Amino acid sequence: MSRKNKASSFFREVTQAPTTAQERTDAAVRLIREADAEARADQTARLRSARMTRDGATPATPPAKTKPHH
Repeated sequence: MSRKNKASSFFREVTQAPTTAQERTDAAVRLIREADAEARADQTARLRSARMTRDGATPATPPAKTKPHH
């Protein structure tokens, strides 16, 4: 029976390769979601920059909040 060296993994996170089908799918989904989030953040920054350039770099005041009429 091999003994795990706890000292080497104490200060760093040890990741193991996914073993079950569910773990492999979960890992793939996490990678896809991270890539999508990064692409979305890049697009948001690009669109914000274009909007600021178009509007003359004057920050727009947010519209006043109104109560919904129910």
